[in-house]
Amino acid sequence: MEYLEQSLSDLFTDLHSSGLWQDEKAISDSILLFPAAEILRAYHAAQGRGTVDLKAFYAAYFRPVAADETAYQTNPAHSPKQHLAAIWPHLTRPADDPAERSSRFALPHPYVVVGGRFQEAYYWDSYFTQLGLLKSGQTTLVRHMLDNFAHAIAEIGHIPNGFRSYFLTRAQPPFFAQMVQDYGHAAGDLPGTYARYLPAMLREYRYFTQTPHNQLGLARYWDAASGPRVEMYGTDLEAQHKGVPDGYFRHLRAACESGWDFSARWLTDPADLTTIRTCDLWAVDLNCLLLRYEEILAEASGDARFTAAADLRREAISKRFYSPQTGYFHDVLIADGTPNLLTTAAGMFPLYAGAATQAQAETAARWMQSHLLAPGGLLTTDITSGQQWDSPNGWAPLQWIAVQGLRRYGLHDLAETLRRRWLDTCDAVFHASGKFVEKYNVLNPLAASAGGEYALQDGFGWSNGVYLDLAD
Repeated sequence: MEYLEQSLSDLFTDLHSSGLWQDEKAISDSILLFPAAEILRAYHAAQGRGTVDLKAFYAAYFRPVAADETAYQTNPAHSPKQHLAAIWPHLTRPADDPAERSSRFALPHPYVVVGGRFQEAYYWDSYFTQLGLLKSGQTTLVRHMLDNFAHAIAEIGHIPNGFRSYFLTRAQPPFFAQMVQDYGHAAGDLPGTYARYLPAMLREYRYFTQTPHNQLGLARYWDAASGPRVEMYGTDLEAQHKGVPDGYFRHLRAACESGWDFSARWLTDPADLTTIRTCDLWAVDLNCLLLRYEEILAEASGDARFTAAADLRREAISKRFYSPQTGYFHDVLIADGTPNLLTTAAGMFPLYAGAATQAQAETAARWMQSHLLAPGGLLTTDITSGQQWDSPNGWAPLQWIAVQGLRRYGLHDLAETLRRRWLDTCDAVFHASGKFVEKYNVLNPLAASAGGEYALQDGFGWSNGVYLDLAD
């Protein structure tokens, strides 16, 4: 595994700052054809002879990562389910070669990539991908993915955002315990599954419940690094040159850990990314996932301390994240304990985790229905900011969380409305394009989704998994 921003030094900076690549991540993911020190010497020698043609130099010394699924041609006779069954092999990768010269964190077992520009495994994507794999009977592949995650926890103490060197300083929303539980049920051996993965679950739980994630007993998103992101190095260097507030890159990176990169959820001014303040907020979704973690650890270990921790966190979510003003759940400012009253789909996580009272669940459902329910599914927020985790976009994981939360509180009619609208959106886009994509425009399902730092990606792991689970 290479840390290319270090081993390639000024060459890495020059490649990212050149503007010659439409997607900077392709640079950070490149495979080196020679040792980094040798490439860097060649670059400096070329500079000594005059202006370097960066594209030609790159072609001589690097190889881009190929997206295997782009070779897959949709069969127009296939239904959506038939298409998804056919595309899984194109998203599955064998165990990695640890000798590869790249930023890839080598995984010892097969795994599923997201698709498009994302040619590595990602943490929270994998949970929703797993839903579809289990529906497809691929329990062996799911076990391999869990073993990969346990390997990462043993190596670095947590499951990273994604399996690249530049992602190792942060995680993503912690679904590992739920992945373990779901697999245990599907495999018909929950006790054995718990025994296999309990040490890894305990270690990851500590990662999220100790400082700096833990602040006064509740959790926030964080990143151990505080400089420009390696995967968007040129973009962030340009922002740094123009001038950004203190802590800007830490907040930016923490938003990447949340998975919501980026959203008005994290901004004081939805029109200005430099007002990002992710680390200043207790995140409602993160605390709900830690509640689920504590419940599963209590079941897996028999340790009453986890039951007590879950009881305390459940009460805190109900009391501190719920606003009587809106009747909905929100993130909370750490400094003064006041809710950030922006309406987001993250406010449905307390229903999913069982942290709401019945009355709170019913008012939250009404608020969601009036502010976020759209013709094509659930809006991410009710703000149009140009960021991809805002209106008009809907994302598969948030649809699934909301449907499960509504069902948990007996709100089956609304759950069915949301489920049906989302499946209809996926069907409409598939029949028009032959693809399942990363995100959808839920205000106008056949229109393009909006925002983000890169083009719309197809594939697409979590959209596939959620569709298969909700369509069953």
